[in-house]
Amino acid sequence: MIHANTNSQFDTDVLNDQVKNDAILRATVLIEDSFNFRSIFHKVGRLPLIVYRTYYSKPIQRFLYVNIFVIMTLAFFETPSSLSYSSDITKPKSYLIKYEFPCGILEMIDIFCLLLFFLDVVVKSYLVGRKQVIKSPWLVSYYAIIFVSLVDCIVSLSFKCQETVRIRRYLRPFFLVQCSSLMKKTIKSLKRSLPQIISVFVLLLIHLYLFSVIGMLIFPRYYAQYAHNSTKNAYYTKNPNDSFPIIDDKVYVKNEAFSSIKNSLINLLVLITTSNNPDVTIQSYSENRLAALYYVIFLLIGMYSLMSLFIAVIYNQFKGFFQDSMMSSVFRQSLAVRAAFWVLFERFNTPRGKATICRTPMIYVIKNLSVSKKRKEYLIKKLDDASCGPGINENPEVEFLIDMDLFEKMFLDHLNEDIADEYEDLLNSNSYERRNSSIVAMNNLRRNLKNFFLSKLYLFLSSIITIINIGCITGELHLMENLDDNGTNKPLSLLIFLFSILYMAEHVLKLWALNTKRYLTNYLNLLDGFISIAFFVTQVVQLAVYKRTYMSNEEMKNYNYSTNIWGISRVINMLLIFRLIHLAPSVKVMYAVVSTAIDIFRSLKPLFGIMASVYYIYALIGIQLFSEKIRTDSFDYYNKSILNEYCGTYKQLSFWVNNFNDFYSALIVLWNLMVVNDWFVIVEAYVDVTSDWSRLYFYFWWALCPVIMLNMCVSLILDLFLLKWEKTTEVKTSSYSIKTPLIKSIHRLFSDAKWKPDETKINGELIKHSYLDFNRMIHSFSHEDSD
Repeated sequence: MIHANTNSQFDTDVLNDQVKNDAILRATVLIEDSFNFRSIFHKVGRLPLIVYRTYYSKPIQRFLYVNIFVIMTLAFFETPSSLSYSSDITKPKSYLIKYEFPCGILEMIDIFCLLLFFLDVVVKSYLVGRKQVIKSPWLVSYYAIIFVSLVDCIVSLSFKCQETVRIRRYLRPFFLVQCSSLMKKTIKSLKRSLPQIISVFVLLLIHLYLFSVIGMLIFPRYYAQYAHNSTKNAYYTKNPNDSFPIIDDKVYVKNEAFSSIKNSLINLLVLITTSNNPDVTIQSYSENRLAALYYVIFLLIGMYSLMSLFIAVIYNQFKGFFQDSMMSSVFRQSLAVRAAFWVLFERFNTPRGKATICRTPMIYVIKNLSVSKKRKEYLIKKLDDASCGPGINENPEVEFLIDMDLFEKMFLDHLNEDIADEYEDLLNSNSYERRNSSIVAMNNLRRNLKNFFLSKLYLFLSSIITIINIGCITGELHLMENLDDNGTNKPLSLLIFLFSILYMAEHVLKLWALNTKRYLTNYLNLLDGFISIAFFVTQVVQLAVYKRTYMSNEEMKNYNYSTNIWGISRVINMLLIFRLIHLAPSVKVMYAVVSTAIDIFRSLKPLFGIMASVYYIYALIGIQLFSEKIRTDSFDYYNKSILNEYCGTYKQLSFWVNNFNDFYSALIVLWNLMVVNDWFVIVEAYVDVTSDWSRLYFYFWWALCPVIMLNMCVSLILDLFLLKWEKTTEVKTSSYSIKTPLIKSIHRLFSDAKWKPDETKINGELIKHSYLDFNRMIHSFSHEDSD
């Protein structure tokens, strides 16, 4: 850091110089690109930057997300509509009546959303320039998909919404994927792993075919059943589809599992998912116990080896996915901050010939950032501490010059720090106390309460109270199961009511003691407080309506779980079990596990987005192929006596609700297929009403979702946990406390490693910028450093 004399007219000169104002605006936008992990390769003129900041403002971005949500949810309302009470085709017609929107309403909403997307892509194209648009396949595809979708909407209106295929519905997931760079990166990584995945699938097919042939060779085609078994004999003789020879008082039953190559492959494929285990093995095993060895060897190789190999292959591809993503994000941050420094240096350089800038333009940049006021005050306080200069509200006689290292420390370290605790220290510091003495002044009771709420004693006491509260609810439920004991839940209900008052008093005192800002910066406090308020309100409502907090035995016998206020209050009360999460920061191992579990939904958003897109497209294909294919009379060609004997069919299990008659039902069917429990029942039902080619739809879904997508999810969770565990092991267990942030982003974790990108790579990327010329400055100061 270098000192230089300045005059008091510096601020006025900056405000009156349009060129310097533009430089401050460019630097501000580049710093915002840094903490939002955005690319800096966009136009840097004054008007484009104003458009750029407006476009990436929170209201505009949230509006775009709402637009994506609206256009994606149209599938629930379009024909066939999902607006009915049930999808079970055996229900009365009143349950199956679907509300269909008049033609044109949903199409106009669709067109409106598409026009907003068109405006979105036009603005993006304007900001990055024509050359970047041509080089970007995503932007080119964006234009093409909007055009095709608009044409398809016009076709729908022309045919009065009676067309059978709507192409635009299959293209909608693109709008979800294109809004996230991490989704694009995930798709790219998955694309790179396809050759290895296909190789494992080939091995799996060889394994299935080999054991199918071996099974047909070692197991007989017929098994002998003695005719004195009257029940089985009646079944076999009445079967209209198969003939079973009777020789020497024996009924020879066909071996259905290995009756043909096709049946063998199908049964073994289902067996590898364990859905028909041990059903498919019983017939062979009952004849010869050595047959069990065949199935054991098959599952050991297939399920426990080859299926595990899928996880290994996918994990190998995605190993380090988060670390690579964080390195890429840190590189983008460093690139943007370095670019901001050179932009300021170009207009605010010092006559000493060194790479330094004045403090004043940096203050202007901080003030103009689109961050919270607290964050700005924190950065200015850090800048004051670093320069040891006077406060920003005073007129300095000495201007402190800031070099590149301090500039990067300010915007790479301090801008990303968790400042909930540091801000409290800031309130108590001398420089801040002089300006905000009224905030710091608190009585002894408030200070003692604050220390208590931040202590481990409070943490363990609140956990014990929560456990006792949950035990009371368990006792109430036990009494509901033993109504004949003439027991009453009055004491427990009164105790639970007192707990609701205690929770409310706790949060009122905590809000007063910790002050509003500190209380609201803790997400767990907000969750805990919201649940406590809801619990207290339901208890008060119950007391006002029923004049008591408990239920009589007669009321409990006629208890309606879905509408009773008592049940609602108990459900909300059970959510307070999340208070135990506060214990996590006190134990390092628990901290790593719980924080990973909490961070899964945030860190795996790209994968969840891709899975949602796959579900969306596959459900639409299912509707196109199988809608209305299953009816209540679809399986009446079977003999009723056989249906009564043969367990496990679609009809016998009453799987009527599992159909593709609307979008919602299709999604649920795909979910049930992904879980793979009894999935073959659904497959066989649709094969019966269509053809064997229908198996391809279901088998491709099994390969795509349960095998590939879920293994991707497992791999990414494993990678996330290992990365978090690696970072947490770098910190001593004793340093974990209730002040340790539990919800700590993966970006924040990785920045603790102090990894710095290569200087040559940063300079090389800066030189590539189409709208900023960094070449002269970079080469000039690089030459000085080498000397």
